Amino acid sequence: ICVNYGSGLYVKVYNHNGRSGVLSHPDSLVRQKREWTVPPAFIREEEDNSYKNPIARIHSDLEDTGVVVTYTISGQGVTEPPYGLFVINGKTGDLNITGRVDREKTPMLLLRGHALDKTGAKLEEPIDLPIKIVDINDNFPVFSHEVFVGSIEELSETGTIVMRINATDADEPNNLNSKIAFRIVSQSPSTAFSMNKDTGEVRVAKINLDRETQSSYSLVVEAKDRGGELHGNAATCSLEIKILDVNDNLPVVESSAFEGSIEENTANVEILRIKVFDKDEEFSDNWLANFSFVSGNEGGFFHIATDTKTNEGILTVVKELDYEKMKSLNLGIVVTNKAEFHKSIKHNYKAQTIPIRINVINVREGPVFPGGTKVIEASEKLQIRQVIGQYQAYDEDTGKVAKHIRYVKGRDTANWITIDSVTGEIRLAKELDYESPHVVNGTYTITMLGVTTDFPKKTVTGTVVIQVKDENDNCPVIVNPVQTVCSDAKLVDVTASDLDGYPNSDPFSFTVIDEPEGTAKNWIIASIN
Repeated sequence: ICVNYGSGLYVKVYNHNGRSGVLSHPDSLVRQKREWTVPPAFIREEEDNSYKNPIARIHSDLEDTGVVVTYTISGQGVTEPPYGLFVINGKTGDLNITGRVDREKTPMLLLRGHALDKTGAKLEEPIDLPIKIVDINDNFPVFSHEVFVGSIEELSETGTIVMRINATDADEPNNLNSKIAFRIVSQSPSTAFSMNKDTGEVRVAKINLDRETQSSYSLVVEAKDRGGELHGNAATCSLEIKILDVNDNLPVVESSAFEGSIEENTANVEILRIKVFDKDEEFSDNWLANFSFVSGNEGGFFHIATDTKTNEGILTVVKELDYEKMKSLNLGIVVTNKAEFHKSIKHNYKAQTIPIRINVINVREGPVFPGGTKVIEASEKLQIRQVIGQYQAYDEDTGKVAKHIRYVKGRDTANWITIDSVTGEIRLAKELDYESPHVVNGTYTITMLGVTTDFPKKTVTGTVVIQVKDENDNCPVIVNPVQTVCSDAKLVDVTASDLDGYPNSDPFSFTVIDEPEGTAKNWIIASIN
């Protein structure tokens, strides 16, 4: 330690016990103004160091000249916290320690020595007296959590990092007392993980972790200071590692084939359920089944969805089936998962088609009017009570004329027809009139009902379109039969109309009648349009 006392440069050399010798610089003055008995560089924490008292001695060479010197100290442990730790004999300069020191609170104590005369005036410049507190291994490692929780996907490769745990030691940093080494004390149910001694990283040690076999692991981990030496301080914590599911199990259907039945003419009815088993985590996308048609549903008659609570496929008919057209259908479906298959099974997966046979049940159906609409041509010349046509209902099951049925008239806005309740014959009740406002574009529309006489009663509606054939039964008329003009008029417009339709109406031919006689020669008929 080089100390400049103002009169020269001195080198003090200390041994490990704090004893010192002084080497003066060759160019320095011979007189040494003062000499310090420097305190030990180290004081051990948490120990009674009073046996070393005095731990230091301050001495000024002015005292050798007869000057009365009083010694005092200031700084940490005296005039600053922790108060009362150090005392000094003012006459002898002996420095004593009175208590214990905690390095974790005070790693270094800095004192200053003072030489004063009897009036309290400064005789010498103060000198720094640094005291370093020597660390002892009085602290245990402390984990950041009592229980660490981590997770890792099943089938993860060996060496995959799972988590990293943290622990600290309050002892001196970069010291063996604070150097922590980690190790796994125990793990249940098997040795599946390893730990890095220095970093606290937990990694996969077991090949092919299988969630379906073991879904979680419990570990006890130790942190020991002094790098894990036998007599180091140790603490333990728990690790809970959850094994995360991947889609490494194929869905399995409870049967290799299925069969169901559905009545014809019904829709939005559940036909059957297909149960699927999967070893992956329940209610996850890896477990949830996904159904799709590969054949048989080209007509869009069926829909299949997944019941997310039971993992069943629900097959439903969404469009009415007709027994007379299809008595049975064969469907083909495949089952996968909502989530994509894991790479461990994806390349080996081959879709297996599951056959489903649907039987259509025949239901007794009511009568129908063939085509739904009947067209009848009828002339205006037809007489009242004349039969203009017949419309009968047929039985869909037999394809023959329906029995046990009664026909009645439905809509007939002009009351032009009557219906024979037994035969379905249509008769005229009034003469047809093409010019009637009830005739639209030459047609008159009525409806008739067929009502079954057995139980339960069923009603079917048929539409009859009567195409009224126009006859030339209306004369053309002059629209403005009387017109008055001046004698010098050059022309008169004459317009005619006819209630009949084409070809019984326009174009018209016009003739001037010679009345009074001899006037016709004054006019010429010319066509405008």
